[in-house]
Amino acid sequence: MGHFATLCLVLLLTPARAAAQTPRVMDYADIFRLVNVGGAELSPDGAWVVYEASRLQFPDWQRRTDLYVVSADGRTTRQLTYTEGADETGARWQPRGSLIGFTSTRDNKKRQLFLIRPDGGEARRITSDDDGIGAWAWSRDGAWIAYIAGPEGKRQIWVLAGDGNGKAEQLTKHATSIESFVWSETGRALYFTAADEPDSTRRRRMKQDFDVRVMNEPASAVHLWALDVAAKTEKRLTQGDLRVSGVELSRDGRWAAFRGRPNDRYADDRATELYLVNLETGAPAERLTDNYVGEGSVSFSPDSRSLACTADRDFTWGNLSRVYVRPIAGGPWRELGKGDARDIGIEFWSADGRTIYWNGDEGVNGNVYSLDVAAGAVRPLTGVVGTVSAAKNREQETALLRYSDPRSPTDLYLAPMAKLGRREAWVRLTRLNPWVDSLALGRYETVRWKAGDGTTVEGILVYPVGWDRARRYPLIVQLHGGPASAYENSFSGSYGTYTNVLAGKGYAVFQPNYRGSTGYGEGFQSAISGNYWPLAEEDILSGVDTLVARGVAAPDSLGMMGWSAGGHWSNWTLVTTDRFKAISSGAGVSNWISLYAQTDVQSTREYYLGGEATRTGANKPWDSFDHWWAESPLRYIARAKTPTLLHSGEKDERIPMAQNLELHMALKKRGVPTEFLVYPGQPHGLQLQRYQLVKMVAEVSWFERWIRCQPGFTWEELLATADRIAGKGKPEPTAAVISR
Repeated sequence: MGHFATLCLVLLLTPARAAAQTPRVMDYADIFRLVNVGGAELSPDGAWVVYEASRLQFPDWQRRTDLYVVSADGRTTRQLTYTEGADETGARWQPRGSLIGFTSTRDNKKRQLFLIRPDGGEARRITSDDDGIGAWAWSRDGAWIAYIAGPEGKRQIWVLAGDGNGKAEQLTKHATSIESFVWSETGRALYFTAADEPDSTRRRRMKQDFDVRVMNEPASAVHLWALDVAAKTEKRLTQGDLRVSGVELSRDGRWAAFRGRPNDRYADDRATELYLVNLETGAPAERLTDNYVGEGSVSFSPDSRSLACTADRDFTWGNLSRVYVRPIAGGPWRELGKGDARDIGIEFWSADGRTIYWNGDEGVNGNVYSLDVAAGAVRPLTGVVGTVSAAKNREQETALLRYSDPRSPTDLYLAPMAKLGRREAWVRLTRLNPWVDSLALGRYETVRWKAGDGTTVEGILVYPVGWDRARRYPLIVQLHGGPASAYENSFSGSYGTYTNVLAGKGYAVFQPNYRGSTGYGEGFQSAISGNYWPLAEEDILSGVDTLVARGVAAPDSLGMMGWSAGGHWSNWTLVTTDRFKAISSGAGVSNWISLYAQTDVQSTREYYLGGEATRTGANKPWDSFDHWWAESPLRYIARAKTPTLLHSGEKDERIPMAQNLELHMALKKRGVPTEFLVYPGQPHGLQLQRYQLVKMVAEVSWFERWIRCQPGFTWEELLATADRIAGKGKPEPTAAVISR
């Protein structure tokens, strides 16, 4: 007992001594102080970029967004909106014009459409719908604005002059509510989707509080329609028992492609297929795929002769994503990027249609890549140690970039496509969080080690602030969700990881990209299908062993945390080893059998638990009951010893809170120290800022209590922290402006 008290005293003194030797460390308040960049778009003339910046506002703890414009040379930044208590979002430039359109909740709190000039002045509201508006878009020439408005269940398309002047005119009087629309290239037609049958009975019973929830409630088919804007006549383009979504039009105006899902109340997204409609002949839609993978984005080539889509390799669910191309005139799909170890996507085409660009991941970094359409070859265009993504409209050869690294929150840059790979050619547009430069942050290092079977595994080590190589530190192992995901070299500014806050408190943080992670090839990613735990567990624990052997981690001061799949592995660690002093597990599985019925997604459970049986369909719990139970942490609860903090969103449909109820009850009955936090009304991720604070403070307090022997979580501490944040979180007036 005396030895234990001495150890606690040494660990308690560590962060205070380190903090005295360094600048201010990052704390909880800084997480909420961060200004986040939202949507952004380059003006038609290439001279300006409009972007959204969101800040936390008090006393209601809500993030709200304002609009800014910045010159293409980054020298002039202007704030366009200053609306307290309202959101200004969805900013878009008028094609071939100089106006900016956006929606806002100002005035009557219903979202309305506004126009503003980039040189400032008061925004002008151009809609006043009692129920607010939905989707909106300018025609390709900027002459018209179309938007969806009306009461729930009766929403129709309205149109206004592109400058917002004049009276809005209702274009459709469809029998059911309009769900989405897209302008034709010429602006003479609109293509919209709408359900076949109204849901008036459902809305009526809900209004009268007969709000019984029907599981997998039947819904109407949804179809594609063409609207002649001048004549205001409608023509139905698709038939059958389908739900149409994701409509894309070819530039020559002849074709529409879309995703169609059977109107089966029990079908999942894997049943979605691609279809092609000839808009000139009106012939029945051609089905382009017939598989069980659920294709992703679809895109026409600039010359309208080819169609590209993303889908799992070989159109087999669970493989890496590939791009497939086929002629519009017909023929087989051709796979691009064969043999590449990355997931491949579609962001935009080159003007000549010879290249497809996408934002991809390789290991712990994210970069921009190109795909040669003819040869199928992949080429990296950027090589940052960090994460960068590119977006581009089809009229310009300048890319709008978003860049982040471990010391830099996300900011915007511009670069010519021809010079994208030259970092010195990037023009920095924003510096949204200049105060971060003055903080003492944890140093990031990419670490690699060998697992027991010889596989090389990679991850990120974040050193504690003021790290002394002569000393060992308590280590927090963070496990990412997915599991088809990965930790990357980006700035840690969220409630999920907050590595710099932990580093400021004297912890080292380890983020292993265990098997099942993306960015390391298909074999690495799919290795855990049908063999869920052993390989990833070995990767995680051998990584910890490596850091202990290097003298970084104190072997008797280990903690673990994770959410979703990270919670799964935290729970498995709980019942397979007692080397960790504390665990914080959010939205993790305890019982695969009960989860199968509780979750909103069965496909991933079948893939990871069923393995090869997935290909035959014999991959359900009742096909192999003993196997599914043997893979459940609850099966081995008698081995659990580690104090465990559990988190669940009350309305989580992905990993419902019932999973943690089972685990919490078992831990209580077994006498294992445990607490269970339920976040009211929250889904799979915590959306309310207050609850994000609770999660962080409770989590760190749990580690402090069981690793460093400090007092545990108290609501007094939480409320005091919240008061400090509410006072400290108010941004400086120049937080989003570059001063030059």
